[in-house]
Amino acid sequence: MTRLHERGPAQIEANLTPMIDITFLLVVFFVVVSTISEVESVEMELPKPQPTASAPPPEQTRSVLNVLPDDDGEATGYRLNSVEYPLGPTGIGALRTALIPMLRNNPELRINLRADRRTTQKHIAPLLNAITEANTSSGNQTPARVNLVVVTRRNETE
Repeated sequence: MTRLHERGPAQIEANLTPMIDITFLLVVFFVVVSTISEVESVEMELPKPQPTASAPPPEQTRSVLNVLPDDDGEATGYRLNSVEYPLGPTGIGALRTALIPMLRNNPELRINLRADRRTTQKHIAPLLNAITEANTSSGNQTPARVNLVVVTRRNETE
């Protein structure tokens, strides 16, 4: 038997010596180049903040419109800024009438429409229509700003 067969099959290995040589040459190159070129300092004129830029934004006026829930996901009425309105067309009409002067006096009024998460859509849609009609009747050219707020937990004392 020859010596080649005694050692077993030949193993293929990568020779890392040239890779290490190139790495050291790159390190030496960057060290030499970085010491030769000097970084010039550039004077910068930074903008000075204006007093209005650091002031907090003005508080936006808002109005809260609540859908008063019962335990079955139905509504018992509506409340706009502590004034309660009954369900049905008469309550929606009175609510729309109350919203018109509010939107006329403040076109940027934000209305937070609060409802329990179990409240059905049939009680929310008439309110959105009433807000849109009141905004149109008040003469506003921009759409009404309505935030839908979902109440997930109710207090037991309410």
